Amino acid sequence: MSKHETFAEYPPRGLAAAESALLTIWPTLNRYHDELVLVGGLAVHYLTQQRQGGWPGAVTMDVDLGISIAAEGGQYGTVNSDLAGLGFKPDAEQSNRLVRQVEGMAMYVDFLTEAPPAITGTRTVDDVVANVVPGINRALASRRIVKIAGRDIYGVAQECALVVADIGPLLVLKLNAFGGPTGRRHPKDAYDVLLAVTSFVDGPQAAVEAFRAEGLQGNAGFTSAVEALRRDFVSSDADGPVRAAEFLRGTLDDQARVREEMVTAARFLLGD
Repeated sequence: MSKHETFAEYPPRGLAAAESALLTIWPTLNRYHDELVLVGGLAVHYLTQQRQGGWPGAVTMDVDLGISIAAEGGQYGTVNSDLAGLGFKPDAEQSNRLVRQVEGMAMYVDFLTEAPPAITGTRTVDDVVANVVPGINRALASRRIVKIAGRDIYGVAQECALVVADIGPLLVLKLNAFGGPTGRRHPKDAYDVLLAVTSFVDGPQAAVEAFRAEGLQGNAGFTSAVEALRRDFVSSDADGPVRAAEFLRGTLDDQARVREEMVTAARFLLGD
């Protein structure tokens, strides 16, 4: 399992272990960098900052990478062979996920791609199985470079210039992860949407404007993201605010505040 129902269930070293896995994977996949983009919980982590009186930061137990449908390694190997050399192998129960033990925890690597007109299913890219997710092409096109430093899974100090999905495409992906065509309605995804708006490094208004711009940029996931907002986030007793509050599980006052901020963020995203 790589997602938990509540914030408290995530191991204290979970996020650090995910970063360690990323610092190991990214240099090895250097010839694919033009065709890869970081999405998911780690992307939320790198695009947000802790604010005074704000909510706890993002947590995750996996590395999610968007990959171009046309990516290939040519004569120099494949994604699977490159990552197998680092100990990441197909999971016995979910063969479309790669997994390795990191600090005693199962750390997953998932690949996502876009393959119009399909909106669900999987595709084999290079030789890795990638889940089809509308909006990945916009994440690949609208990216920012984030420099990070830390130790990889072997304990070696690394510095990387990561390619991270910018906030507009990332919000589209996160909203669809919650309430899109294959949305799983996980409390963590709703909470990530809240963080991505309220704690964005360039400010909440910039996050709102970037999300709205995705509609003009032809993001294939934008319509379903807006539908998820209207259906699941615009009232305090709707699924999104309720599950975001459940993920945090603070005091009753904290939960009420999470719901209120979640509704406010959703209405701003919609322009209501």
